[in-house]
Amino acid sequence: MTIERVVVPETMDADTSGDFAGFVDVGNDCALHLWGDDDFVSAPEDELAWFRSSPFRLRLLYLARLEGEPAGRLLVTVPLEEDATTAEVEVHVIPAARRHGIGAALLRQGEELVADAGRVDIATFTQHVLSGIPSGTADSVPPSAQHLPDDADARFARAHGFRLAQVEAMSRADIPLSSVVRERLHAEVDAHACGYRLVTWQRCPDDLIDSFAAARARMLVDAPHKGVPVDTVRWDADRVRREEQRWRDAGRPPLVAAAVQETTREVAAYTIVLVAQGSATAEQRDTLVLAAHRGHRLGLAVKLANVEALARIAPHTQHVLTWNAVENEPMLAINRELGFRQRALNGIWQKSLA
Repeated sequence: MTIERVVVPETMDADTSGDFAGFVDVGNDCALHLWGDDDFVSAPEDELAWFRSSPFRLRLLYLARLEGEPAGRLLVTVPLEEDATTAEVEVHVIPAARRHGIGAALLRQGEELVADAGRVDIATFTQHVLSGIPSGTADSVPPSAQHLPDDADARFARAHGFRLAQVEAMSRADIPLSSVVRERLHAEVDAHACGYRLVTWQRCPDDLIDSFAAARARMLVDAPHKGVPVDTVRWDADRVRREEQRWRDAGRPPLVAAAVQETTREVAAYTIVLVAQGSATAEQRDTLVLAAHRGHRLGLAVKLANVEALARIAPHTQHVLTWNAVENEPMLAINRELGFRQRALNGIWQKSLA
């Protein structure tokens, strides 16, 4: 087995070693095995921008080869905020190459890189498709009320010193919504969201960008994160523009819906969907209602506005995926109203190097 650093090329023509293509192929192999469909399968050229480092985060990619063939990969993400303590380590090994020590070797490499970067709080992740969770399986109990199955991935994380800190529910909804559902939800929004106007965009309007940046900065702080260390993330107009461009370069232009308070003209709530070009599946990312504006059904308002806008600008989209902490019942309830159905559980695991 060999483990070598992967440099993200400018174009796929420059990937003469095939290392980046092999890195992407490992992820695709694991995704197909886990999900049984191509929701998370990507072409290497579509992943170039996604895996590049930025002024805000360093990304380190490594590829493990077994007898010369791609067998596993390591992705280390290090936030570049001045006072950051966290880093993320993601390890994937193709099914045919498991139980050869590849995952353990990659994880050791990742922990060394995190330590070299001066970070002490490591996060890693596991995914558990509900259809593949045997009934009666033993559970790992996180601080929240939700359990995860005690499967091979969970045992691997625990064996290497990680603790289960939080569980996310991954859900999927079909779009477009039926006219009956749309009318019912619009009536609910109209009855509660007085004093706010809804705005959708793919490029943030200049007059809202500072307010939107301030709302983005609140996401990690205000969203449920019990048991998960978080860094203070600084947002400004330049960072908003850079992230918009990064998503466009990655072939996943953002679609944002925001609720703007009419008196202050400030963003009170927002949600972001990444629209994959040529894919039937879109990914809903951040959704936040600022604390001072809760109780007006703004979460439902922005999600409904974005789903409807998605149906207009990307009619090829058939499904929307979303992730929420299992203790975030208000957001999960909104998802159910929009037709989201739980499909998997994600484990967020933590380890301290302090």
